[in-house]
Amino acid sequence: MWFIETVVLACIITLGWTLMFSVPKRYILPCLLMTAFGFGLKTALVHQNLHIVVASFFGAMLASFLGVYFSKKYTLPPKALISPSVICMMPGIAAYKAMVSMVQIGYFGFSDELFSQMMVYLFEALFVTSGLVLGLSIPGLLFYRRRPIV
Repeated sequence: MWFIETVVLACIITLGWTLMFSVPKRYILPCLLMTAFGFGLKTALVHQNLHIVVASFFGAMLASFLGVYFSKKYTLPPKALISPSVICMMPGIAAYKAMVSMVQIGYFGFSDELFSQMMVYLFEALFVTSGLVLGLSIPGLLFYRRRPIV
């Protein structure tokens, strides 16, 4: 039950971002489907004890493949569909905790524990963001190449 609740909350976030990006009404459902499948895959992989960076990579890649499919079906630019659907996978909590640790270092003074905590959260946020970027770029590299791979 928690899995369905998590995916529904991610779809609500995507609904808000589609409204902010002024996505036409008839294209909101494909964005929600991309979120449900991409974020659902990421959540399922994290629940199966796969690292969050790898899970984010595969979730973003699935959402991006679906975005390419829907963009060809509806003749839209893929970024108009993909961008709102992957925002819910951004590492906001890790980035927030890194910033809080940085502020605590400035307020309380340097300590090895706070610095270590800050670096762990900072690198987690950076690597998850990198995984999302790589996952989003794979379908573009496969489908929109002008020259052959070999």
